[in-house]
Amino acid sequence: AIAAAATVDATSWLDDHHLHVRPDMETELLYLSTGEFAPLQPNDAHRAMQGKGVMQRERERNGGGVMQRESNGCSSPLITWTTQQIRDMGYDTYKTLHENKIIQLAYVYKHYIDKNEEEEYFVNDIQTAELQRRHRDTIAFWREADIDNTVITEDILLLSMHGTDLQDNDKLVPTILRLFDFNAISDVLAFATKVQQLIANLPQGYNNPLLTMNAIATRSTYNHGTFNGHDDPSRRVKDSIIIGDGVLQFLYESGLQSSGPDFVHAHEFGHHLQFRIEDLAPGSSYDDRRKELMADAISGYFLAHDEGGDMMANDIGIFDETAFSTGDCSVTSKDHHGTP
Repeated sequence: AIAAAATVDATSWLDDHHLHVRPDMETELLYLSTGEFAPLQPNDAHRAMQGKGVMQRERERNGGGVMQRESNGCSSPLITWTTQQIRDMGYDTYKTLHENKIIQLAYVYKHYIDKNEEEEYFVNDIQTAELQRRHRDTIAFWREADIDNTVITEDILLLSMHGTDLQDNDKLVPTILRLFDFNAISDVLAFATKVQQLIANLPQGYNNPLLTMNAIATRSTYNHGTFNGHDDPSRRVKDSIIIGDGVLQFLYESGLQSSGPDFVHAHEFGHHLQFRIEDLAPGSSYDDRRKELMADAISGYFLAHDEGGDMMANDIGIFDETAFSTGDCSVTSKDHHGTP
């Protein structure tokens, strides 16, 4: 039954259950598609080799075509690794996950629904302690540099994103309600059942890395603080850094676990500095390519600084490799993150 469900028209799940993405969430989903580890898009070359999106290449391969390396030879470890995850589950299954917004559900839960930030967990106890210590040190470092007390706030949370949250109806159903408009609660419950059946049959089940393949800086409305920023409490969001289990699995399996997670965290914290700079100087915006490379530079400055990460040459080499591992080849895209 699951295999059959994965091969039907992917959009039919939402259509059949009369679910539509809420208008206020459309921009949110678009923002999610621009992250370093953002899910690969069906017809988008943004994260893949120059000229052809990974989903298009996999569709051709699924249909019997021979996959060819692009003439410019451009790829990245992230693209190679993520493509293999798609192949492991099957192209049609991934398309179903993607078109029905299932790969965004763990993020929506963490950002909008989960209010308990005291129980965050990253891979294991050692990695959790390291990232939490690094988060405290990062806030302290930039607070010390913020001589006018205008840039840094201490209201930035470090949050973990887990696919396993989706197996709990008490978490999944409110997440679906937050993401979609609906006609009847029975449609929501039926959709939730389909989602859980599909995920349970994925390679690694609820721990499949593509369910949490993102790391992202999120913000609340300026000057209102965590959980505030909107008159409607259900729409209040957190100033946070959210790191998914899938991202950490990629780093660990790529041999980048010693300082790769620290780089990812410092990069996302760099975006929080940028958010505040934009608040202080309206109209000073610049394209995402410069923002991403600037966040890399902020990350490297902090991690190598004696009063910051105080990393030695070997660890600096690892986070440097992490940055290049997550690059892409779409140099003309406004969302370009730097070449591999």
